[in-house]
Amino acid sequence: FPVTIQDVEKALIKLSETDQEHAELSGEVKRCEEAIKQAKAHAFLLSSGTVAERDAQAIDSPNYKSAVAEWIEKYKRFKILDNERQHEIRITEIWQTLSANRRKGSL
Repeated sequence: FPVTIQDVEKALIKLSETDQEHAELSGEVKRCEEAIKQAKAHAFLLSSGTVAERDAQAIDSPNYKSAVAEWIEKYKRFKILDNERQHEIRITEIWQTLSANRRKGSL
């Protein structure tokens, strides 16, 4: 599709407006990953039995399940925003390529 200067402007605005949200969601995803590890470790320490039994009990614990559910939601939000941003980045890259080709006389 033809990329116009207005498309590039919209893309750059979208990217600049979502920089902070993107960074914050990325941080939340990382925080949730740590929370999953901590929830599993805590439940493992409180469990009894063999290592395999304790591991299974830890994975089945309410705190672990809650941490995983929160991570899934944060990760979905992050990926949606990240995909939108990647689309805008592609628009700017297409524009750069077209502009370079125009300068070379290829288009």
